Amino acid sequence: MPENTAGAPAQNWNTALKYIAGRKAAEENLGFVAHVSATVRDTKDAADVLPAVARTCVPFFATAISLDAGPTGGQAVVQAPDELNTIVQTLRELAVETGQPQLVISEHEKFAKKTDPRHLELLREGNGDSAVVLSLDYRGLSGGHLVLVRAEKHRRGAFSPSDLALASEVADRVGAFNALAGLTAPAGQ
Repeated sequence: MPENTAGAPAQNWNTALKYIAGRKAAEENLGFVAHVSATVRDTKDAADVLPAVARTCVPFFATAISLDAGPTGGQAVVQAPDELNTIVQTLRELAVETGQPQLVISEHEKFAKKTDPRHLELLREGNGDSAVVLSLDYRGLSGGHLVLVRAEKHRRGAFSPSDLALASEVADRVGAFNALAGLTAPAGQ
């Protein structure tokens, strides 16, 4: 934290509040990753892992989630309000169509220039504000996709680089679970 200066007490308070908010956000993010890890590790029935992870992510991390994988017999686990169901499905199809391992649609200052305006328009038409789609492939095994969508008034705002890092952690844990549980097929099959 910067040094205390007598000439700018308001600046000192502002700096202190930013420091505290940053620490709180970091602790919250670390707790979220730990909770997802514990959910994957401690859920007794393999078929219950993806629904448990979805409940962990919504509403804290996203407004809607979709996880593709084998424990549900090939069906995606979707947890979303009715108004976001269509866009979640559309984004899953877009990820398969493009073949990209990562798709970020966000007006966050770090992603705005990289976001395809057509994708942003498609997302907005589907009542979403920002989205992340990540591959769940793990060590050559196909695992489907993780789709996360935030509505306009989500408490965390548009997906940011730190949110993408958290989403990647969730995808890694779910992908590893699917691969180690033997619930996926080799990629390309």
